[in-house]
Amino acid sequence: MSDTLTPLRPAHKREGHTREGHKREGHKREPAEIRRQAILQAAVAVFLERGYTDASVDAVVERAGGSKATVYQMFGNKEGLFSAVLALCGDEFSAALDTVPVCTSLRDSLRRIARAYLTMSIHPKRMAMFRMVAGESGQRPEGGDIFYRLGPRRALTMVGKFFGECAAKGLLKTSEPELLADCFLGALRGNLFNRALLNPTRMPTTQEIEERIDFVVDLFLKGVQPGPGDCAKG
Repeated sequence: MSDTLTPLRPAHKREGHTREGHKREGHKREPAEIRRQAILQAAVAVFLERGYTDASVDAVVERAGGSKATVYQMFGNKEGLFSAVLALCGDEFSAALDTVPVCTSLRDSLRRIARAYLTMSIHPKRMAMFRMVAGESGQRPEGGDIFYRLGPRRALTMVGKFFGECAAKGLLKTSEPELLADCFLGALRGNLFNRALLNPTRMPTTQEIEERIDFVVDLFLKGVQPGPGDCAKG
């Protein structure tokens, strides 16, 4: 039985297009894409500083340069721009796990996944985005749904798939890999996340993060690794 672990997502899917396609279309799309990303990064800063209600397209244009016409052409209106910002932040969240290099050691792989997940989850910019999305979700639930689906939900799916592959290789025991992933990621966040979410001055230290990772991974492995008789039973 092979114990080789595969990346959370295959490399060709991370690229999102073929090399030939990139050569054929990249030159035409590059200027517009650069302008779009500049607008999005300016919008992230404006929304985080002012919140949705007080943010304006004028403020985004002032920061990014260009014209309001370009913003409206690309995003439709302020609400469309806000949705694009949430999608971008959600993508960045899941991308942190997408690039984690797993290895043949389940413990080392879990530690790498845990560190990438916690580092992204408690990043000050990410925490600020969580607060803003939560604050706006009462009036704009579709925005919260976008952020959830492209960020936390996608990360959960990726880790659940990884656990499923580990279970198929006999490296851990579970009949519910996605539920197991939810418990694993939830245990990692725990009070470190809640404390920082509610009080930006109480961000966890590197030592606290490492201690949390060690504890959760050790506890997790004690519960899911097959015992001496499990292989024989299978």
